[in-house]
Amino acid sequence: MRKLLTIIYIIFCLELGIFLFILPWASFWSQNYFISHFPVLLSISRNNFLRGAVSGLGLADIWLALLEIWRLLRPPTSDSNSNQ
Repeated sequence: MRKLLTIIYIIFCLELGIFLFILPWASFWSQNYFISHFPVLLSISRNNFLRGAVSGLGLADIWLALLEIWRLLRPPTSDSNSNQ
């Protein structure tokens, strides 16, 4: 059960990370319902610093997924030998 939850977490982090990494640079980012109805959001959404911050969150999610993949695939260590 733990491996299944870990795999689901890895898939979630990868999908969210890729989405957050790519979305700010797509045309959809500045051409959607909220931007057309709230002009204040237009200047905020076109700010490259905000786009970079959102992409950075995406990279952090991808990093978490890769870390969990590494933890899942590494061989188990015996803790009884490390205490001696």
